[in-house]
Amino acid sequence: MQFLTTATLLSLLFLSTSALPTALDERAAAVAQIDPSLVPIFSIKTGSGVGVNGVAIPKTCPPARAAFISKLSTNVAAGNVLGTPITFNTNPKVNDTKTNEARATAMIITLQSFTGVKGVGCPGASTPELLSQQKTGVMSPS
Repeated sequence: MQFLTTATLLSLLFLSTSALPTALDERAAAVAQIDPSLVPIFSIKTGSGVGVNGVAIPKTCPPARAAFISKLSTNVAAGNVLGTPITFNTNPKVNDTKTNEARATAMIITLQSFTGVKGVGCPGASTPELLSQQKTGVMSPS
């Protein structure tokens, strides 16, 4: 009888601990999607090869909006882009100049390392909206 009680207790203990969230679950939950209203619509079309002021840009730039927002969300959750710290206030109600400049900087850093290699991605010239926001602190339409 003692064996059954111990076995039952161990089974219940195992079942209760297996229901706890895993580190992977916690990381996935931490990567909440950035509100798309905080990301401007890029006016330069992917594949054009020409950015602001006629600057040559890779044909893959800027990246697709959904892919960019996903990568940005991951970077914001991590607090950095390949070791470069970033700040991005995810509250859409906060729109002061300094907050918008910091958001633009985080988006440009994400853009510039979009491939997963530091500095290998799309140049700022592929997104004039981000360059303007970084300079003025005024958000472009999303």
